[in-house]
Amino acid sequence: MSYEVTATRKRPQTFEQLAGQQFVAATLEKSLETGRIAHAYLFSGPRGCGKTSTARILAKALNCEKGPTPEPCGVCDACKSVAAGSSLDVIEIDGASNTSVENVRQIKDEVLFPPNSSRYKIYIIDEVHMLSTSAFNALLKTIEEPPPYVVFMFATTEPHKVPATIKSRCQQFSFRLVPPETLVELLRSAAADIGVKAEPEALLWIARESGGSVRDAYTLFDQIASFSEGNISAALIREKLGLVGQDRMNGLFGRFVAGDGAGALADLEDILSSGVSPEQFVSDSVEFCRALLLLKNGITRESLLGAPLYSFDLAIGEALSGEMIEKLLSMFLAAYRNLKESIDPRYELDLVVAKASHILDYIQPSDLARSVERLKNYLERGAVPGPGASSPTTIAKASSGPSVPQSPANAPAVVKETPAPETSLQAQAPILAPHDVEGLKKVLVAHIRKSNVMLGAALEKSRSWLLGSGKLSILVTSRMEADMLEKFSGIIAEILSQRLGSACRFEVSLAGEAQAAEARERTIAASQARPVAFREATLQDAMGKAPQAAVRNEDRDESPKAEPSLTLNRKEEESIALVERLFKGKLEGFADIPQGVENTEPDL
Repeated sequence: MSYEVTATRKRPQTFEQLAGQQFVAATLEKSLETGRIAHAYLFSGPRGCGKTSTARILAKALNCEKGPTPEPCGVCDACKSVAAGSSLDVIEIDGASNTSVENVRQIKDEVLFPPNSSRYKIYIIDEVHMLSTSAFNALLKTIEEPPPYVVFMFATTEPHKVPATIKSRCQQFSFRLVPPETLVELLRSAAADIGVKAEPEALLWIARESGGSVRDAYTLFDQIASFSEGNISAALIREKLGLVGQDRMNGLFGRFVAGDGAGALADLEDILSSGVSPEQFVSDSVEFCRALLLLKNGITRESLLGAPLYSFDLAIGEALSGEMIEKLLSMFLAAYRNLKESIDPRYELDLVVAKASHILDYIQPSDLARSVERLKNYLERGAVPGPGASSPTTIAKASSGPSVPQSPANAPAVVKETPAPETSLQAQAPILAPHDVEGLKKVLVAHIRKSNVMLGAALEKSRSWLLGSGKLSILVTSRMEADMLEKFSGIIAEILSQRLGSACRFEVSLAGEAQAAEARERTIAASQARPVAFREATLQDAMGKAPQAAVRNEDRDESPKAEPSLTLNRKEEESIALVERLFKGKLEGFADIPQGVENTEPDL
C-alpha cells in the first residue's frame, strides 16, 4: 500500500470530527435537521482550518441515502463516492485556475441538467476570490435563482476580495484558527496511529509553529517523524531544525541578569556556530521575552508560553522587572527589523546582546516616576527653614575669576551670628569647615555625572558654594551653564535633600553680572577722584602707547605728581580706559577719536 500523508489520512469525515469549528458544525447540523438548506454557502477563514473538508462533509450529508442528515453514514455509494472524490454530482473547481467568464458560462450550462444519481448537484469552488469580475457577474443570476437541485459551496482565505453582491446571496461561515491544545491532541493521535513516541514539549512546539492550521501541523509532523526514528523529542527538533532551545535561552538570559557581557557574547557564538541562523536566534529571543512577560503577569498556560512551565528558569523572571522585560523585547524586535539593512547580521546580534547585558543599569520609568512624585510632594510641602536653621557656609574653588581665601582643610568651624538677612553671597559667614562643603560637592558631582555628564561638568566648574538656611547657592560664569543648572534645579535639590538628610533648596547665580556692576561703580568713583594727568597716564599705560603731551591748563603751573599704583583686574582696567578716553576727547575736541567716527558733540 502506498504512503499516505497524515493530512489526507486524518481528514475529518463527519461534523463531529471537525476540530476547533464547533459553531460552524452545530449550525450546519441544525439546518440539516430542520431541512433549511440554502442554495449557496460561503466558507471563509485561514488556510488549513477545514473549509474544503466541511464542504465535502456537507455534500455527503445532502446526498447520503439516509439524508439529508447531520450524520452521514459513510457506507452508502453516495458517501463513498464523495469521500473518494469520484462522484459525478459533486464537482470541485479550483477558482485559481478557472477564473475566466467562459468557465462560469460552462457551469451555467451544466446546472440545467439534473444530477445523475444523487439528490443534489453540488459545486464546490475553492479560492473563489480568484475569479475575475466578469466571472462573478456572470455567476450572479445563477446563484440568486438556481435550480432546486443545485447547491453552491464557495471557500476562500480572502473574503474581502469577494464582491458584496456574491456575499449577499450566500450563507457565510467564518472559520477560526485551531487552539494549540486541540492541535496537540490531534498530533498525539496521529503519532499513536503510526506507532511513534512523541514528547509533549515537541508536540507543543509543532502546534505553535503551525500557527493554528491543522494541515500545517500534520505536514510538519510528517517531516519530523521522517528523521525521528520512532521517537520525536524536543532536543532532536532543535538539533535538526536549527533552534536555540530553552536551556540555552535560560543560560543566555541568566548572563543578562548577571551583567556578564563577555559570557553572553560567548554564548551567542556557541549558538550561531551550532547552525542557528541570526533570524532564528532573534525570533527565539523574542518568544522567550514574551514568555517571561506572560509569567511576570501571572499567566502560566503552556499553550501561551510555547513551552512547558518547568522549562523556564523562574529566577530570571524574578530578577527582571516588567519594564526591563519590555525593554528587552523592544530591543530584540528592533534588531529583527535591522537585520535586513545591516552590513553584517552578526554585528547587529553582537550589539543587541551587549546592550542586553546592561539591562539592570537602565533607568526604569517607574523609578523616574517615583522620583518625580517625591519631588512634587517636597515642592507642595515647601522649603521653609526651621528655627534652628544654620547660616550659609561658603567655599571658593580655584578658577580664573577673583579668588576667595580658604581655610585649611583641618581648620575648625567658624561660627558667626547673622542677625540681619543675607544680602550677598560673599557677605555670608560660614558655619561649617570648607572641607565639609568640598566633600558634598565631590559627592554631588560624582552622582550627577553618572546620568548627565554635561550637567556634572557645569556643576564642577561652579564656584563660591554657599550652604545654609536650607539652601545651597552657587556662582557660575557662563549663561549657558546657569540655564542648564536652573533647568535641573529640582532634581539637584532632591539629591541634596537625600544626601543632607533634610530639605534643601538649590539656587544658581551668574557671577559675571554682579562683578560687572560692582566694577562700573568703582570705576566711576575712581575717575571722579583722580587728577587729569594721572588719568591720562593710566590711559596710556592701559593702551600700551608712548606718553603724549600733557593737557594744556593755563590755570595750573605745576606738573601732575604720580599717585600710588592700584591693583586692578582686567574688567576694571577696560572700564577705566573707556572713561578716560571719553574724558580726554571732551578736553581736546575729540582729537583722539579714531578717523571715520563722526563728531556730533559741539566744541567746548
